[in-house]
Amino acid sequence: MTIMDMIWVAVASLLHPITTESTTVTRGQIESQVLELFGTSITPVMIEKHLVSFEDRQADKANPRRGGSRNRYLFRTENGRTPSRQGRFRLYKQADSTHDGWEKTGPTHPEPSAIEPEYRPLIEWYKAQYADAVG
Repeated sequence: MTIMDMIWVAVASLLHPITTESTTVTRGQIESQVLELFGTSITPVMIEKHLVSFEDRQADKANPRRGGSRNRYLFRTENGRTPSRQGRFRLYKQADSTHDGWEKTGPTHPEPSAIEPEYRPLIEWYKAQYADAVG
């Protein structure tokens, strides 16, 4: 499982079963959950930049086709609806697409086959109840 997928699973497990956009988690909670679930630590840039939907993809300046994640796993917000670099985190919702950063066109959740079977119900919950939920 990639670290990016571990982060998604950690956030989903912290939020589940709540689907409201105002329910958010801190970077510290995410880091602690990744450590608890997977026994690994992560660098803050993974949470702060690479996986946040409105942050531009951090491409390789020498070869812009390379580098940076296109994944839109997280949305950072203070009020649940608009992006904020000072806010807390939640999973990406379809309504967030109007704020997508440069070349942030990637997936919003891991492929089920890429994560451990015990966490696959979180993807089903995300697709069926969370991604399109409003309020």
